[in-house]
Amino acid sequence: MVERLCLLAPSEGWDASVVTTSLYCNDDGNELQNSLRQRIDAKVLPISAPRMLKRAYGAADVVDKAVRVADIVHLHTLWHPLNGIARRACVRHGRKYVMMPHGMLDPYSLAQKQWRKKIYLAATERKTLQEACRLIFTTFCEQQAARESLPWLEPGEIIPLGADGPPDMRRQSEKEEFINLFPEVANRRCLLFLGRIHPKKGLERLLAIFPEIIRRHPRVLLIIAGDGEQSHVRSVRKLVDSANVGAHVLFTGMLEGKSKWSAFACAEIFVLPSRQENFAISMVEAMHSALPVVITNKVNSWPFVEEASAGFVVDEDQIGLTLAARLDELLSDPGKARYMGMRGREFAKEHLTWKRMTRDMISLYEQLV
Repeated sequence: MVERLCLLAPSEGWDASVVTTSLYCNDDGNELQNSLRQRIDAKVLPISAPRMLKRAYGAADVVDKAVRVADIVHLHTLWHPLNGIARRACVRHGRKYVMMPHGMLDPYSLAQKQWRKKIYLAATERKTLQEACRLIFTTFCEQQAARESLPWLEPGEIIPLGADGPPDMRRQSEKEEFINLFPEVANRRCLLFLGRIHPKKGLERLLAIFPEIIRRHPRVLLIIAGDGEQSHVRSVRKLVDSANVGAHVLFTGMLEGKSKWSAFACAEIFVLPSRQENFAISMVEAMHSALPVVITNKVNSWPFVEEASAGFVVDEDQIGLTLAARLDELLSDPGKARYMGMRGREFAKEHLTWKRMTRDMISLYEQLV
């Protein structure tokens, strides 16, 4: 999202630069910085030892210089020392800053490492949240969940994220490309899960009802496109084996670029049974690809699906009863599935694009500056 905003900001008369850290890199950040600098102005700070403290070499000086020349500062994370450094630099130089929690204030997220977050919130992050000149949420549901968690939060601005659409290729050509990569999908009816393989994604709930789907639709194949912590990936594979559905499940690993879009082209339905999801860009990519989607109402962008009639939203409390029924309904009625897919694409092209997000974000910056 940050990269898209930086790439498109010049079209709205703004320049953007990024300061980040190597916290999630396998090296000191050089590979990431070299990659980003081919496209945007980015500085990646190496993380100091011990890494658990998240402190970065030279952060104070780098952030101070970046804030001093900026018109506005945009923070994109919580629970990180850079926030306090940026907040103090903004005070010194008289700059306003906005903050996007990106789902980190959802009750589900706050419950992870709960006591550490409570201590950090009291010590520093509450001040960072309260002194932001605007909080920016990606959906109304995200804002509502955040204010339920922290009632003292001020109302924020809601700016939905966007997503890319598929490349300008014939769908049949894209399908053939995926079949060349994974011949086992030929002549199968594909469901697609695309995203990080993580406990919150609820894959085990999908696998629990999958034998019923196979019984009704013997040619069905579940494509699991993504990666995650190896221990959890192994546990998901064990569930597949214990349910005896291995012949109907394909693990592809993480897909990017043309291979990702070819997976969308091969699928009939996109499914995301998450317990918590802030925006789900992959779901919006599916809508851009004219795929009907089946998601839970714990995916904060679910109102877009209902407004567009782009698929089905399954109630979290009823998922065991209704997930199979909704998938069966779409597999049994390809005409309905195609209609919902087209509705989703029309909605996404109008409302959920990076260009629209950038325009709305720049408009907010200009109001505040």
